[in-house]
Amino acid sequence: MKVSLNWLRRHVDLPESAEDVAKALTSIGLEVEGMEEPGKVYDKLLVAKVLTCDPHPDSDHLHITTVNDGTNTIQVVCGAPNVAAGQTVVLAPIGAELPLPDGTKLKMKKSKIRGVESFGMICAEDEIGLSDDHGGIMVLDDSIPAGTPFVSLGMYDVCFELNVTPNRPDALSHRGVARELAAKFNRPLKPLAYNFKEDSEAASSAISLEVVPGCGCSRYVGRVIKDVKVEKSPAWLAKLLHAVGMNSINNVVDITNFILMDVGQPLHSFDMDQLHGNKIKVRRAVKGEHIETIDHTAHELIENDLVICDGDRPACVAGVMGGVESEIVDATKNVFLESAWFNPTVIRKQAKRLCISTDSSYRFEREIDFATQDEYSKYACAMIQEVAGGRILKGSVEYTGEDHKKENNQVTLRVARAAKVIGMEVSAEQIEKFLTGIALEVVKKDAESLTFKIPSFRPDLEREVDLIEEIARLIGFDNIPYSLPKFTMQPNELPAIEVLNRKIRKTLSAMGLHECLSLRFTSKARTEALFGPESDDRRSKPALLLNPLSEELGAVPTSLLPNLLKAVAENEKNRPGSVRLFEVAKGQFKRDRKDERDTGFDESNLVALTIAGNFDVDPLNDKPKQIDFAAFKGFVQSFFKRLGLVVEFRAAAKPELFLHPGKQAEIVCNGTVLGTMGELHPNCLKANEISYETYVMEADMDKMEHESHKKIVFQAFSRQVPSTRDISIEVAKSMTHEDVLARIKALNPKNLAKITLKSIYEGEKIEAGKKNMVYSLTYQAMDRTLTDDEVNKAHNKLRDKLVQNGDIVLR
Repeated sequence: MKVSLNWLRRHVDLPESAEDVAKALTSIGLEVEGMEEPGKVYDKLLVAKVLTCDPHPDSDHLHITTVNDGTNTIQVVCGAPNVAAGQTVVLAPIGAELPLPDGTKLKMKKSKIRGVESFGMICAEDEIGLSDDHGGIMVLDDSIPAGTPFVSLGMYDVCFELNVTPNRPDALSHRGVARELAAKFNRPLKPLAYNFKEDSEAASSAISLEVVPGCGCSRYVGRVIKDVKVEKSPAWLAKLLHAVGMNSINNVVDITNFILMDVGQPLHSFDMDQLHGNKIKVRRAVKGEHIETIDHTAHELIENDLVICDGDRPACVAGVMGGVESEIVDATKNVFLESAWFNPTVIRKQAKRLCISTDSSYRFEREIDFATQDEYSKYACAMIQEVAGGRILKGSVEYTGEDHKKENNQVTLRVARAAKVIGMEVSAEQIEKFLTGIALEVVKKDAESLTFKIPSFRPDLEREVDLIEEIARLIGFDNIPYSLPKFTMQPNELPAIEVLNRKIRKTLSAMGLHECLSLRFTSKARTEALFGPESDDRRSKPALLLNPLSEELGAVPTSLLPNLLKAVAENEKNRPGSVRLFEVAKGQFKRDRKDERDTGFDESNLVALTIAGNFDVDPLNDKPKQIDFAAFKGFVQSFFKRLGLVVEFRAAAKPELFLHPGKQAEIVCNGTVLGTMGELHPNCLKANEISYETYVMEADMDKMEHESHKKIVFQAFSRQVPSTRDISIEVAKSMTHEDVLARIKALNPKNLAKITLKSIYEGEKIEAGKKNMVYSLTYQAMDRTLTDDEVNKAHNKLRDKLVQNGDIVLR
């Protein structure tokens, strides 16, 4: 439910900030799930004074004004017809941003309008989110000083989204929420103030009422207002409704919605001249009857539906939605206003059957106050008369059934029981203060107990424990002391490899990969296609099953890649474009048995991943970008970094035959080879029926887990300003980036903090068999900012030493 802060302040004084009110609401059980503060986007608007206003020399409707914003006097070109010297206005200065209807923002900046400079904008109400009025600029009271932040004037509302539990129908209104805040802050609730004046003509002479006993309506109050003028609602009313997400329709309908949100009593207004026979009858529907509701949907009624009828037809689905034929329109002159109590079960069933849920049905379903239909009918009539004029006919047509509840509940509360349940001492005086603060009335008390009369708007308070819960809520659950039970509990820790297993799954899922769960068997043919015939590579020698389910499931896996590549091929057929998969499982490796109890197998925990096809979208031309070695290497490096492992990539001493010879690398951490990665060899792609460019990575989790336990040594970073120098070198094509890095690091240049490869060039402008590499070197000291001389000296020394072997040439 949405609740407006300005609306709450109509019922209780709330000088607190919106944040403090939100905390108070949550503390008393009305959880604030969200808070809308539309005024925040207008925080740069200022109150300003118009000093002069002259016609624009090149326009018949623009004016050149000088405006004082409390600090400076600036020139603003304004096109509003009502701008004049001496006005107090709202100024959007340079730098302010105004939201536009299409979701973008208009940023104020210096501009020229027909040759005249303008340094801001004088705003109309629609431009600053206060209304739809664009007829002219907003003129403020002259008593407001220039320079005052506009948002501080309180014209912007704050809206809370409350999570109201189903047992609290009283909190489905602003007055109900204000009552809770009044109790929380120990303040009085303001009385409802309205001026109800009746005409001498009797309501009973204009319309009659008949309610069928037992139909589901036990209380009905109807009043007549004649000679109303249906028109646009006043601004205050439209703003309040807009704050809680309701559209303004017209002044009469808006008042019924206002009463609903204000005090929680659903009302319905009929165009009385469209009611046949000057009669209202409340009954169950007759099978075959139809009604078109105000949402212009036709409904066929059944016998169990409760309807409000005029002389001969249904005019409203009771408690749910009115009919289109009797709705209030601009031509309406006479209004019949309904205020009733309907059975919650009846309303819930028919609203669900008709697939209609309204603010009215929502409240009826949760049981509204049974005693306030007449009072709130008078309240609504007075408000309608205030905004739409008219005469309120004397008296009402009303009905109270034998089944209508007439007496308030009474509940006795034992002081000792309250203290025991809450867990802290609470005196009888405190109990009385808390509960009378939410409108309970003490009817009897003694040293041991108090008996309370429960207000009609709290149907949820039925038992002693309900009152104890109210006391605890008003004390504040955070203020109730607690003590933990005394026992020792030591949860079993997960094995380290399982901790890593779960972390890997979460990490790769977060990085956009999908987990593949394969059967724990594979094909000998697929294994051989990847690792070749049996050799020294233990992955090429899978153990075969004696009685396999099929040839495809005839071997124990030594690697996760064969099954993963099979999944890539199947995904390519059914999900073209991109495949991103990973798997975490075990590889089994056959070996000689040591004794009879030895299984003859070693197990390794493995992680494998693959990315095939599209990898990213180029933001410049919105075309899919294929996965390449650099992108995959960065992905793998990021994966290990998220696991807390800093890895390097180096050329393998023994290249993998199933990977592209020029696009593969070993993954190394602290000298330990964790696994391999690279692009799948074209022959392997063909053998696995894959057409995508496919990159794979497989690593040993046992080694990864071992490396993750190594002590991390903190290395301080410099806070000084760095200096960079570039160096361009020409080297043989066979020299790798890793070789160059090793060469530079071996020279140990003074204050060298970072080495970055910027580009590699091979082409016509360079000697065959050579390549050009450009590096950016960052120099930075720990204790001071280096001078240019110091940096140049260290850099030149590095350049001289780098070319000493003759295999590197400076360019």
